[in-house]
Amino acid sequence: MLHVIFGGALWPRAEAGHKNYDSLLKGYAKWEAKHPNGGCIAEGDYPHVVAFDQMVNPPALRRVLVGMLNPNPAKRCTIADVATNRWMKTVECCQVDSYDDPSKTIDASKSKSCFKGSIAKVVHHNHLPTPTHKGHNFIRLPGSTDMDL
Repeated sequence: MLHVIFGGALWPRAEAGHKNYDSLLKGYAKWEAKHPNGGCIAEGDYPHVVAFDQMVNPPALRRVLVGMLNPNPAKRCTIADVATNRWMKTVECCQVDSYDDPSKTIDASKSKSCFKGSIAKVVHHNHLPTPTHKGHNFIRLPGSTDMDL
């Protein structure tokens, strides 16, 4: 999302010395000073980052992204936090419930709805990660040699 909004990475490495990353650190330092016992990023009360305040709309998306970029990995939002975020739940999913009906096709180039045809409801799917993770599997590609797994 950030690459789309800003046309590339905001900083080459997450370390002090780059103006955009320094802005993130400064925003979090100010916010954490107001919340010494911890706190939740909420509407109107979140770490302000200049580039985000100027370029990322709506503010609900800004709060989600700022939460995902917390400089402290232990306090960073998880994908489950993002998927269950109130605003994120309102984002229309460009996937139909079933591909059995060919009249319901997807057109992601449309701004209001990505569905062609008559769909009476907005489709939201459960994109939460599975409760157990068995790791990443490598597959043999055609023409590749055996891989040690």
